[in-house]
Amino acid sequence: MKKVIAPLLCIPFLLLASCTDETEKTVTHSESKEFKPETVKIGKDSELNIVPLYAPYQNYLKASLKENDPETDKKNYAKFVLGYIDEIGKKENFDTTSLKGYIMLQSTVYEQELVDRTNELMKHHDEIKDIIIKNYTASNKILPKKKSTIFIAPANSEYSSMSESMKGVFGAAYKDTFILYLDTNFDKNILAYSIAHEYHHLVLHDTPEYQMNAILDSIITEGKADAFADRVVKGVSTPWNVPMDDKIKKHVVSLIEIGEATYEEVVGGNQQKDIPRWSNYILGRDIMDHYFKTNPDRSISEWTFANQHDILKGYKYQDVLE
Repeated sequence: MKKVIAPLLCIPFLLLASCTDETEKTVTHSESKEFKPETVKIGKDSELNIVPLYAPYQNYLKASLKENDPETDKKNYAKFVLGYIDEIGKKENFDTTSLKGYIMLQSTVYEQELVDRTNELMKHHDEIKDIIIKNYTASNKILPKKKSTIFIAPANSEYSSMSESMKGVFGAAYKDTFILYLDTNFDKNILAYSIAHEYHHLVLHDTPEYQMNAILDSIITEGKADAFADRVVKGVSTPWNVPMDDKIKKHVVSLIEIGEATYEEVVGGNQQKDIPRWSNYILGRDIMDHYFKTNPDRSISEWTFANQHDILKGYKYQDVLE
């Protein structure tokens, strides 16, 4: 997701008790695989770097479970996880600043849950990797990109409600890289769809015109990404693909027009303002559906790089949104 990302809130749970010897043993248990970064050749001219963050998370958790101190936890997370991400960014030549600033990349008081989640994801890594490669390759055939890096991270329990609402899969895209946050019960179809969706964001990041400075930028960008993913991974219904009647659409659009709707609200919703959750995705899909009806012969490449005015042309709320 992008340069501007909504910090969705969830209710904190009770703090975990201090670790036991068994917990520490779980963290330090040696696995048969090292889970190092793996570069995969995609077609003749492209490559994908897959970077599991299991080992950095285990190192952070091993150190933090011994200390049981929130400030030390933050330092350990910065050292082992964020520091490792910086190493990869330097090696692959992309900026990690925005990626590291996202709310899910932080230490947690639910350390044992994160231990268990990390170990469980490690067991399914081959399956996760296969889904990534298959759908990245399919996306790359349609819209080529030379090089990308995908990080795989266990979802943070501080944001369990976000993970649950996304069926255990959450992605965030930046320049030349995106990160997948996975829960142990991740939906395989949503993971496949998310690869294609985030890939489309990567492609747009490479264009000089790319920007995410306004809500309309998010609406169009998400609408395009879903339209692309629909064509790569067919038959998947996402959690954010929900109906919205015309009255509510008009209401949300009017709030956007007068500056009474924030990015956080059109993503996470606001009951007091009658703004449904996923409003930017819903409006984006509605706009793209209109575009395809009026431009049935346009190729994926053409509408991917079409500007906002062309995409909105003839849409019922064009004047208001522009």
